[in-house]
Amino acid sequence: MSINKVKKLLVIGGRPTINWYKLFKNTSIGNYSIEVEFTMWDEMVLTSYSDSGCIISIMPSKYAIPDTPMNTRRTFQPDFLLIRGACQGVYGQDWKNELLGLMYCGIPSINSLESLYMCLEKPVIYSKLLQIHKQYKEKFPLIPQTYYPSWSSMSFNTGFPLVAKVGTVHAGFGKMKLENQEDFDDLVSLIALQNRYVTTEPYIKWDYDFRIQKIGDHYRAFQRVSSCWKGKGMNQTDNDVPVTDEYKRYIDLASKALGMDICALDGIHDPITNKNYIIELNDSAIGLVQRHVEEDLNYIKELVLSRIKQIYKL
Repeated sequence: MSINKVKKLLVIGGRPTINWYKLFKNTSIGNYSIEVEFTMWDEMVLTSYSDSGCIISIMPSKYAIPDTPMNTRRTFQPDFLLIRGACQGVYGQDWKNELLGLMYCGIPSINSLESLYMCLEKPVIYSKLLQIHKQYKEKFPLIPQTYYPSWSSMSFNTGFPLVAKVGTVHAGFGKMKLENQEDFDDLVSLIALQNRYVTTEPYIKWDYDFRIQKIGDHYRAFQRVSSCWKGKGMNQTDNDVPVTDEYKRYIDLASKALGMDICALDGIHDPITNKNYIIELNDSAIGLVQRHVEEDLNYIKELVLSRIKQIYKL
């Protein structure tokens, strides 16, 4: 069968050292070849037209991989998106408007652009998880949380110690442990200077945290021990653990509620009560564990190709 048609796949964000061009080289579905382009959010310019779709221009990349077109300017219309980088981060990292431009034209994507839009604000994700918890109770053990829309509403707390999270946070940023009322009052005084919401949850002195990863129909589970209460630090170790029926139930319920094909659910284990607590759900921008990167990238590739075939009936 001769191949003379093209479907254009755009991968946005994630680790810039991953060679997506190599991963999808010589890939085809039926008589369509799959051509990939990669960009970081800040290297992309787009315009969306109601009658002619989304036009994307990618600037030459400072992360250019040899023997790829990353060092040149490219302009094209994508047929499918794979979103591997969060479109919001620390101060100055906000590509919500670009996400809206992609949604404007309804470009099919993994994860869905609607789920990515919901993930712009962690309270929205938590509300979906809370609905699951209300239905399944202890079979979906979500950590209790309090939401404050502004500093002026922070007149009452639920006891100490607490973990406070300012706005939508990633990778440990915007997160504090509050030991007493004085710490809480200090946080209130800082929030009063900015337009941010705050969530708080009880601090649990965990013995390990866990992550359950789902890529399509493939699952992994990890447990991590760390000297840092956030779970990140110099003295941390993580190990592969079996995907128990309990872990699988957690991630299946969460991914279904938010329509996610690629996601990871994070939680902690309380050694005193021997209970798990689900902390948060992460979207398709999840990092991959280094020892499994090659295998997991192939799972992502298979998922993307399957979805393109399904959507375009190839």
